Amino acid sequence: MKRPASPFTIHIYEANYVVKHIARPRHSTWDRERPYMAQGLICMGHCLVRSGLMTVVVVARVCHMIARICTGAVRCIRLVHDVSIWWLRFVFITIPLFVIGLCFLLATIAFAWGLADALYRGLSHLPRS
Repeated sequence: MKRPASPFTIHIYEANYVVKHIARPRHSTWDRERPYMAQGLICMGHCLVRSGLMTVVVVARVCHMIARICTGAVRCIRLVHDVSIWWLRFVFITIPLFVIGLCFLLATIAFAWGLADALYRGLSHLPRS
């Protein structure tokens, strides 16, 4: 369509002309004997799109749930691993080192006690027992 020469020109259009290009075709209100194939495909397409979106949401939620379960299982395995490593380190490293240190301390105390007793008896000119 050409532009009018003046912006103040008033154009009158037929109602059918405007509706044909602007409004969507409305569904008929009466039942047809044979519905159009296009209308059936359009309705089916909308239903398939909605069900497809719902399927995507459900699959995404299920995958998210499985991922969270796997993450929780990995965290549980890591916790058990850390506790077992801590327990093994405590039982096989800390306790033996503590026992060895305690034995060394007792031996040192015994030798120091004997040395201190010998020095005391030697300096006091006491006989050996």
